[in-house]
Amino acid sequence: MQDPEKMLQERIQLREDVMNNRIPKRVPIETNLGMHVMAGYAGLDPRRVYWDFSLILPVADQLCATIPADVDPMGGNFFNPPKAQSYYSEASKMGTGGIMQHPNTHMMEPDEYDELIADPYKFIVTKAVPRVNRALDFEANPTTANSAMHRAIENERKANGALYGLHGALGKKYGYPMFPRGGGGYMALDILTDELRSFSGMLVDLRRHREKVKDAVEAIYPFNLKHNMPNLAMYNRISYAFYAFHMATYMRPKDFEELWWEPWMWEANDLAAAGVRAGGFLETDWTPLLDYIQDMPTGSVLALEKGDIKEFKRRVGSKHVIRDGFPLAYISQLSKEECIDKTKEFLDILAPGGQYIFGFDKAPLIYADINMENYRAVVETVYNYGVYDNPGESTGEVFHKEDYQPSGKPEFKSEAFMTWDKYKEIYPETPDEARPIIESTEMDILNVYYSLLM
Repeated sequence: MQDPEKMLQERIQLREDVMNNRIPKRVPIETNLGMHVMAGYAGLDPRRVYWDFSLILPVADQLCATIPADVDPMGGNFFNPPKAQSYYSEASKMGTGGIMQHPNTHMMEPDEYDELIADPYKFIVTKAVPRVNRALDFEANPTTANSAMHRAIENERKANGALYGLHGALGKKYGYPMFPRGGGGYMALDILTDELRSFSGMLVDLRRHREKVKDAVEAIYPFNLKHNMPNLAMYNRISYAFYAFHMATYMRPKDFEELWWEPWMWEANDLAAAGVRAGGFLETDWTPLLDYIQDMPTGSVLALEKGDIKEFKRRVGSKHVIRDGFPLAYISQLSKEECIDKTKEFLDILAPGGQYIFGFDKAPLIYADINMENYRAVVETVYNYGVYDNPGESTGEVFHKEDYQPSGKPEFKSEAFMTWDKYKEIYPETPDEARPIIESTEMDILNVYYSLLM
């Protein structure tokens, strides 16, 4: 086994080089098998692992020892039974085989736009979220509503304690870095789409209630930025604020430009003006929208799913960091030799000039999605073939914080959000030392409600 401290420093240097306009020693490899896949590989029922991640430690250890990626193979756990079941969630339910699914539910009716626009956070807390998270409905479940959030947070904390322990143990043994989280979330329109109105509901609203949608996007933007802006005291540009770009490629050009892209550029520039790097998962094919991508703040991180990778590299590969994009389908559909050849072809396009991080176009959902021998062969090929002969050379366009101005949009405020000033009105004797506690607790609550919109 390689020296973990040496590998830790090498992996940190790889990320720093890519993010700081230098050619790295080799292409960084950031892949994610995920809990459900690893449970399948271990022959375990995933429903057990959701509640005790330590069960997959032996398998995780084996994969770390045999797959030379630069992050440990265990990702996070987004749709989480300990949390979802505590809320009696209709938006995140367990399906066949223990997979947590995201049904096409909705929290808001089309005649409620005015109420949402008046105070988005209040509407979300008091009406929207309780409709599909019944344990938070004080009328339907008065007994559980008082304790549901506490129960969900505690259940998730206890279940994930083993996950954090797993990451820590693997990181120490194999030299995996833990980069600070850079914030992020969804676009304002995608927040409206994913849970409030649903994908199908939004497609109808764009035709029938377009002006209401426009007003709602503007109204919800301050709430969205409040959640998505990282803690600048902890943040550095080695990490980035990550977004999932959902609705954009399904919209008519005029709707995309006015209702999706323009609000995104408010946020991208608000982040850039604060020195924060933004990044997004470009769902489906964004090749026709590369002119827009070119306008994102310098150094944005673009995670690819589909599209013409030659065009991406040619048109935005100097200004931005590109990552991922290697088709997961190759792992199960091609032979080992074909996978190796495809990996080399892929690197020949995206690796030159640096500013690329290798990964797949999507994370595997279940173990049957991959052939582990082929998966290992692809990662080994990147490790051995993706080596640069000019490490340390400068590359790409350089980000300058001074080039960006804040959007000037109103700051977040809501009747449902306890500010420090409001708290002092109620309890005027409270000393200033309490302020960070009060404010961080209120942000924790806001973040919980935000997570229930995704």
